[in-house]
Amino acid sequence: MLKTIPLLPALTLLLAQLTPLAHAAPECEVLPLPQSERSAQTVAAAKALRATDPCKLVPGLSPKSLRVVWAGLLSNRQTGGRRLDNLAPEGLPNGSVLPGPAGIHFDFRAVAAEQIRSFRLERDHAVLADTAAPPPELDVMPGGAGGDYRWVLVTRAASYHGEFTLLDGAERRDVEQQLAALEKSGLDQVTLLLYKAAIYDDASLYSERDRVYRQLRQLVAL
Repeated sequence: MLKTIPLLPALTLLLAQLTPLAHAAPECEVLPLPQSERSAQTVAAAKALRATDPCKLVPGLSPKSLRVVWAGLLSNRQTGGRRLDNLAPEGLPNGSVLPGPAGIHFDFRAVAAEQIRSFRLERDHAVLADTAAPPPELDVMPGGAGGDYRWVLVTRAASYHGEFTLLDGAERRDVEQQLAALEKSGLDQVTLLLYKAAIYDDASLYSERDRVYRQLRQLVAL
């Protein structure tokens, strides 16, 4: 007499093996993203971003963070001409800052047309930089651990100023670990930069995030 083999357990096991493992869990899915009418490249960028799983690529980063930086990228909140409220120009540090290997980064290109007259940077009243003609971009080494930094930039159009501190301790280690994980991801350049912007945004590193935005706007023609 032939023995019958239960089919249900075998089929269940087979289906489990055939189910794609790369599909992100619902809480890790990047939801549909708005598009820009000005740039066809954003369609490809949105598709590539939605195909990723942030939970696996960068532990601790949520899909919501990616949607926030995507919205910020499309909004392109750059301002031109004279700034009546004297907001810090894009590219100059404010708030929390993550110094790079070359130090604290200053980018004056956003106000180059206003003809810069002077730039001064202090840490706890000690002068770190004082020049009448800074280059388009400038890196300044921190004057030590901790401290409050203040800068003043004077152009023919306006006087700008800002204050910042350096990200340190556990927060800095967390950001550096996330960035290190991202570098091993193998993502295309645009998607990698979007992830990097989200990491910076989560850590309130807005100067670094805005610098990444400028790179992205060139890549996706915004």
